[in-house]
Amino acid sequence: MSTQQLTVEAMALPISERVSLAQALWQSIDAGLEASKDREALAEAIRRDEELSSGVVQGRTHEEVMQAARRAVGCA
Repeated sequence: MSTQQLTVEAMALPISERVSLAQALWQSIDAGLEASKDREALAEAIRRDEELSSGVVQGRTHEEVMQAARRAVGCA
């Protein structure tokens, strides 16, 4: 079964079952991260996502990031 087929079937589950499935998948990902560096990177990604989701920080568009990068390297 393909990932796309699994996704379609998973999305058809009742919400409580989707939540349980998501938790099980997340736990399997966390258990698979052996290196502490990977765990630290994941924790940092979660922290940043929470900041964006809560509105503590505001994201930038791709174009804004690229303009800043060009200025930083003197190409703007």
